Amino acid sequence: MAGLSHPFLDKVFVGSPVPLGSYFEPYATLLLDDEIVEMEFKGIRDGMAFTTKRLIVINNQGLRGKKTEASSFAWKAMSAFSIENSGTFDLDAEIKFVGSGWGVCEVQLTKGTPVGEIARYLANKICG
Repeated sequence: MAGLSHPFLDKVFVGSPVPLGSYFEPYATLLLDDEIVEMEFKGIRDGMAFTTKRLIVINNQGLRGKKTEASSFAWKAMSAFSIENSGTFDLDAEIKFVGSGWGVCEVQLTKGTPVGEIARYLANKICG
């Protein structure tokens, strides 16, 4: 699995959970009429949203962050995930999403993010 990666997405620092609606603007135009945002994450420049239908990762690029890449991964296209909890000397935790036809998408979370809660959420979406 080490050699596989999503061809459009490098590892992205998506920070920690934020209140719903506080990171809405970067992906608002991508949402479908019946799609509901369930969790939001915000890093320094990048972010991520879990919706009823998919995972959306926002990756701001360039020195000033004016170029933005939005990647969308449908829950039905995901086959597995792994979560690495931050250790004593780690500054972050990581989630790797594995999907049919696109490989692995990896995001970093802030140390202290409730990874157990996120793991249960993802298990319900991907395995449930």
